[in-house]
Amino acid sequence: MDLRETILREEIFNQSPPFTFCGVDVELPNKKVIRRVLVKHPGSVAVLALDDAGRYALVEQYRYAVGETLLEVPAGKLDRTAGESPEAGARRELEEETGFAADEWIPLGKMYPSPGIIDEVMHLFVARKLRKTKQNLDEDEFINLRWLTHAELSDRIAGGTVADGKTICIYTLAQAR
Repeated sequence: MDLRETILREEIFNQSPPFTFCGVDVELPNKKVIRRVLVKHPGSVAVLALDDAGRYALVEQYRYAVGETLLEVPAGKLDRTAGESPEAGARRELEEETGFAADEWIPLGKMYPSPGIIDEVMHLFVARKLRKTKQNLDEDEFINLRWLTHAELSDRIAGGTVADGKTICIYTLAQAR
């Protein structure tokens, strides 16, 4: 069976750059027509940064949507208005959030964080050979930098105290490679 859905109509509910919120009428494989809700996203990056001592740079920040302070890998939206590439975005986000730059970058591929409602494509990178620069947070970002060893991060993921999807995904993917 062909599982693709045919887009019949798209209605923009709201634009709050860089996001667009849409209602999309689609025809299902069984010819039934339904409405889907879609958030259009500019794309994002996530970085698993590893220092020479074998520790991972993680950021601790409050996430309003879930009402919790989470421990995550550095990550953020791409600046598509500036034509930013995934690697350039990863370099920018690492430095902004951690105050470190990296001399070695390894692309791990991409993931879809929540494909049932958002078209976001997240590009994943490992960064090594870190060097100290300067943290440059956005005006609405409040972040604590935390360093975890391989064992500590693995234990926290297994124990559920690191519950951020992108962090679990990038760490697991890096270990598999």
